[in-house]
Amino acid sequence: MGKKNVFTIDGRFYYGWVMLLCGFMTMFICYVVKANCTSLFYTPICEELGVTRTAYTQTNTVLTITMLIGSAFIGKIYKKYPVKYVLTGCIILTCLCYLGMSRSHSLWQFYLLSAIQGFGWAGATNLPVSIMVSNWFGPKIKGTAMSIGMLGSGAGALVWVNVISNVIANNGWRTAYLAMAGVNAIMIPVALLLVVSMPSDKGFETRVGDPSPEEVAAAGGVSTQKTGITGKQALKTSRWWFQWIAACVTMIGASAFSSQCVAYFTDITGDKAQAALIYSGALGTLVLGKFILGAISDIIHIKRTAVIAPLFYAAVFICMAMSATNIGFSKGMALFYMIGGSIPSVIPALITVRNFGDKEFGVMNGWMNMAGNVGQIIGPTVAAFIFDMTGTYRLAWIMFAVLMVVVGLLYAASNVSSKKQIEALGYVPQ
Repeated sequence: MGKKNVFTIDGRFYYGWVMLLCGFMTMFICYVVKANCTSLFYTPICEELGVTRTAYTQTNTVLTITMLIGSAFIGKIYKKYPVKYVLTGCIILTCLCYLGMSRSHSLWQFYLLSAIQGFGWAGATNLPVSIMVSNWFGPKIKGTAMSIGMLGSGAGALVWVNVISNVIANNGWRTAYLAMAGVNAIMIPVALLLVVSMPSDKGFETRVGDPSPEEVAAAGGVSTQKTGITGKQALKTSRWWFQWIAACVTMIGASAFSSQCVAYFTDITGDKAQAALIYSGALGTLVLGKFILGAISDIIHIKRTAVIAPLFYAAVFICMAMSATNIGFSKGMALFYMIGGSIPSVIPALITVRNFGDKEFGVMNGWMNMAGNVGQIIGPTVAAFIFDMTGTYRLAWIMFAVLMVVVGLLYAASNVSSKKQIEALGYVPQ
């Protein structure tokens, strides 16, 4: 075998880096449009339709329920069909729903379109990026590669949150939904022209980040390519359920932050533009934060990173609560969010590969996304309900801070449970 480095294999440029760029673009466009721009619509739509924030938040609930349903089988679809066609179909569906939302006049129409859109988002955000990285990069560089792909959401937030916010301010929320459809559609030609499912489709027999033949021999001759246990076997372990619940609880807080942050700071400052700036500034820190989190995971091991990182998210919510009396704490919030906000898109995928291997990664990561979907149903609804009952989000932020500490404890429990059970199935967690 010829000499290889992180950019080439056998003298050829490794196409996995193009795939990583595609993953970055998926997060830069699709994830940001779905997860970070939605909160910008809460105040103007609630005011025009004359509904409470709790009532409008249920659009997120129905969307997430259908994402939950879609996540149960979308991993199998990605396993069966070429990634580019599945991703393109999911994006087209989400764009059509945004076009429908731009013409909606009743809350039930938003509920219906959100329900349909959820199936598209199940296959057009984190999951395809995780599959691309898992298919194209070996264990020695997987954490860093995953973080590079996922940090697209931070870069995208700096761009699209401000763009969509300005469209709403100058042209109204209906035009902004049209803009969201157009932005999302940019990803369609990227998927069709550049995405390739497997390294073998481009003639590569090994991946960047795979162990050398000498390292394989030293490990007993067992390759780390596509090894591990099946999804059904993972479901029978307590380790799976500890990490699944941890991912769910993380998204309870994360989705509440994403959906209510702009509304919260608008209430505090009385300035929607300043609130959007604070929010986009926090999201912008993810550009560096996701890379740092992935790199640290490669250095000190994902099992340790998963326990420590949630404490940063706890600090985010403490700063949020304190911002109600001193807006200066919003700067601390953004600083801690650099690491805390990176958790949902980096930790669950890496911990799944570590704990169970990548033999059926697409299937298991789809199931892990279901954990996030459940959290997304609970978080925004609880935060909006507390606001409607108390007139403030402070109690919600304090509660979410406590939950982030619980997340760290759950990951710690996952690290030590089911070890002998998994080893008996023929896989030793790395």
